[in-house]
Amino acid sequence: MNKNFTLLKVHIRICLFFLALLFFLWGCKKESGQAKQVYDPNKPIEMTRFLPDSGGVGTQMVIEGGNFGTDTSMIKVFVNDKRAPLIGASTSALYVLVPSRANNGLVKVQVGKGDQVQETISKNEFRYLFRPAVSTLVGFTDKDGRTAIVDGPFEKAQFEEPYWMTFDQNKNIYLLEQRRGLRFINMAKREVKTLFRTGKGMDRPRTLSFSPDWNTLYVTNDQWDERGLSTAALTPASGFTEWNSLIYNRTTNGGAAHPQTGDYFYNSYVKGEVFKWNKENNVSELLFRVDDNNWEFNIQFAPSGDFAYIVVVNQHYILKSRYNRQTRKLEAPVHFVGGRGRAGHNDGVGVDARFDQPHQGAFDENDNFYVADIFNHCIRKITPEGVVSTFAGRPRSAGYADGALRDAQFDQPYGIIYDSATGTFYVADLINRRIRTISIE
Repeated sequence: MNKNFTLLKVHIRICLFFLALLFFLWGCKKESGQAKQVYDPNKPIEMTRFLPDSGGVGTQMVIEGGNFGTDTSMIKVFVNDKRAPLIGASTSALYVLVPSRANNGLVKVQVGKGDQVQETISKNEFRYLFRPAVSTLVGFTDKDGRTAIVDGPFEKAQFEEPYWMTFDQNKNIYLLEQRRGLRFINMAKREVKTLFRTGKGMDRPRTLSFSPDWNTLYVTNDQWDERGLSTAALTPASGFTEWNSLIYNRTTNGGAAHPQTGDYFYNSYVKGEVFKWNKENNVSELLFRVDDNNWEFNIQFAPSGDFAYIVVVNQHYILKSRYNRQTRKLEAPVHFVGGRGRAGHNDGVGVDARFDQPHQGAFDENDNFYVADIFNHCIRKITPEGVVSTFAGRPRSAGYADGALRDAQFDQPYGIIYDSATGTFYVADLINRRIRTISIE
């Protein structure tokens, strides 16, 4: 019943818009057969209404009123103070397109030049509708589905297994390719290059984390030798192309620096342990065990630094650990969402939700956490209260398709990061060999 009612409202609004558009075109035709009507600066301009009253970017809007004139060089239209492209004008109607990211706000019309400009503002707000969509930023496969490690401009660049990502201070992307190395995606130049390839003890890089001053990029390395490399450090001095051994331990598949203090924490899979590394004396302190042996997990801090999520990949659930600012340590975590050892797909609250190997996540401005759910082939959203929902992708349906959030398809998404300035998520879509975007426009 609600769905049918909603569709009826949509149809009514579409009909109203086209009636207004026909009125506009009829007015233009009528005026073309008469003397051209011009704006009269001695009379006020009027706005009686605009249609439709809501829509997203590119929505075609008709503004009805009077004394607009037909000289488009003298007319400006704004939606919430953002300039709207003017497509046509008659003395009683204006035809415009809603600008990108206008948000909710009043519609304003200005007519005139120089100091002789009149203005009229609507009484009601236009309601801006964001239209999230999934698209492809970079990467492709050939007709047989094959790809390779290829550097160069976005049109030519390719990936093999994009895995984990992070931003630098300029919103360029550093990307780990599973068992292959570190790539750099220059967003300004729209180019991709390889910074290093695996080998020489760095054979399975797992996570990336920048220090708060951006001078150190921590890379965890997963291997079984207690004397082997656990965490490496890269710096701007080498352009992040050469790594230096920092910490030695085994089976490290997660590490993160605190976003304000820079305190660095890492794990060991074999016993489910979490350590804090002391930079001053290069000593690691065992803080706690997460749950059991062979718990594969990573550590991801909220931007506030007040807590971190411990995402247990192979046990399909997420823990929450508070950061104690007095001791500067993570505290023993509590079970937050998902079923311990219970894979599946279910939207719900807390432990009733189900994941199938959650991996990297990203926080938005409100501490909502968006996690790449690998074998559910989708992106899940987790609120601070523990409400889990499906944000993008078709659960349990692997594939490759751009489009509306729930129409789009991923194939084993592993990594995700979020740019709050543009409202854009970037997704490392491993089997599709591409970097995908989720944007609100």
